[in-house]
Amino acid sequence: MKITVKMRGTCGELAQGFFRGEPILITCPIEKYSTAVVSDEFAGLDGLGLKSLTILKKIIGAENFKFGIKLTSELPRGKGMASSSADMAAVAQAVALSLGKKLSSDKLGKLCAEIEPTDGIFYSGVVAMNPLTGQLVKKIHVQEKFQIAIFDYGGEVDTLKFNRRSNFEFPALDDEINFELVKNSALANQKILLKHGLEELMDFAKDLGAVAVNVAHSGTVTGIFFHEDDSHVAEKISAVQKKSDFLNLLTLTRLAI
Repeated sequence: MKITVKMRGTCGELAQGFFRGEPILITCPIEKYSTAVVSDEFAGLDGLGLKSLTILKKIIGAENFKFGIKLTSELPRGKGMASSSADMAAVAQAVALSLGKKLSSDKLGKLCAEIEPTDGIFYSGVVAMNPLTGQLVKKIHVQEKFQIAIFDYGGEVDTLKFNRRSNFEFPALDDEINFELVKNSALANQKILLKHGLEELMDFAKDLGAVAVNVAHSGTVTGIFFHEDDSHVAEKISAVQKKSDFLNLLTLTRLAI
């Protein structure tokens, strides 16, 4: 028996704040993953951190788990790329499947949010969700798998100690992504978690033909969005690195819709 479950990470959030009094975020899922493997071909727990072990106990209760679990991830820690949420959700679903059950997205959200504010990576596509409850608020219609160059400002943020709720008013959602909303949310977050030179980066990215720039509202990364068919992204990334040499390129990926 071998069960493999992959859960996507994120490039921060597209927006975060309040909507009708409810704290929400709009997810920014990417094509990078945490992967949990449950099997009877090996024993023990490999790669599980405290949060993954906590959600494992929530699934199995006081019972001893008779299979082995291996957890690996493409997502760096403490950067705002949903590494913890992806780890927890992958482990929870893989273990549940090994026990003959399948957890719904809402159930995964509830389990993860009981441990820490969560990123909504268990819902398909881009969604608005409540990070404190893990519950879906609204699905967001996106037509294009934008290329995203993810840059890191450095350092780490402990999401268990960082208050993810923001103190600015969140506008009403439309069915389409509004990249002015992405910009305004990122700039509003500067009062909470400053990212040096963000406005200058936004202006430079616009000059390069980028669609938008977002941030991790409780992390250290920023994402520059380019159209899916842009064949000059490599040169544009080099230009950003030359202008802002304090930024470290983590990866070039795509929006997972």
